[in-house]
Amino acid sequence: MMASPVAIREMGVRLFSDRNPPFEHPDLLRLHQDMFADTPVKYDVDLLQERNNNAYHDMSVELLEATGLDGIMQDVDVLLLAYNFPNIRPDISIVNYLMDRYQARFTSFAVNDLGFGAPFAALHMIQHYLSREGYNKGMLLIMDQTALPYETMELNVTNGPDTAAVILLDRRTGRGPCLLGVEMRYADQSISDTASLVMDRLCTETSIHRSQITLLIHPDLEQECVGSSWYEDCGWKGCYDPSRWSAAPFFALQELLEYEDRSEYICLMHLEHTDSFIHALLIQTGDARVDGQ
Repeated sequence: MMASPVAIREMGVRLFSDRNPPFEHPDLLRLHQDMFADTPVKYDVDLLQERNNNAYHDMSVELLEATGLDGIMQDVDVLLLAYNFPNIRPDISIVNYLMDRYQARFTSFAVNDLGFGAPFAALHMIQHYLSREGYNKGMLLIMDQTALPYETMELNVTNGPDTAAVILLDRRTGRGPCLLGVEMRYADQSISDTASLVMDRLCTETSIHRSQITLLIHPDLEQECVGSSWYEDCGWKGCYDPSRWSAAPFFALQELLEYEDRSEYICLMHLEHTDSFIHALLIQTGDARVDGQ
């Protein structure tokens, strides 16, 4: 069974396109050299000169202050950080930095090693946290910085900017969008068939029909699913820009939520190539009635 729906109270996204000089420290240099020793990964510090060099703790503060959410950090009960690319400052724990900066007492940890599907898993966790006693407000920070001293497949294909998103959720009743459910499934059969199973489960658990859903989908997943019955049944369909990394679906979601003629339900669906997983969120755009009330 899915966890109880949770209200999406605030959401903000941000591009970080300003370029900063690389962070230089002897210990960091030794860390990278030791990490890549006896591996096929080639360490190339000169690559950092071409990147923006944003650290996650700085990005977090800029995003929170730009959205005004820095003022409610002491009310947050659980905060998760989701990312794919590692931070350029491994000496700083982002969640502990934020807890100290804002004198907060939230439960916090990072979710990674899931590719760009990390935010979906993190939202699944937050939804379950908010069903427990003592957890009323949850926050998800999503970010990816691209200053890496080695070559990566993703950055070779697309050189997108550093990006971040923040989502504030709670379990109280009220007006606004609502996260109904999260599904994650390994594609042990065809990609299209697995996506169909994911959509069917989301619809069954919420008693809605595919025709009621606006689908925001990864373009690679769209190529696999065009023409299939479940895909064609969806109401409106569009792709999001994957060059915005882990936050990509939420840039598209925020834009879609601003449209007056949007559907009542939105499904974000992501294909993670590296581990053949499909991740999906189902969001209700109207009044959020949660806690079964």
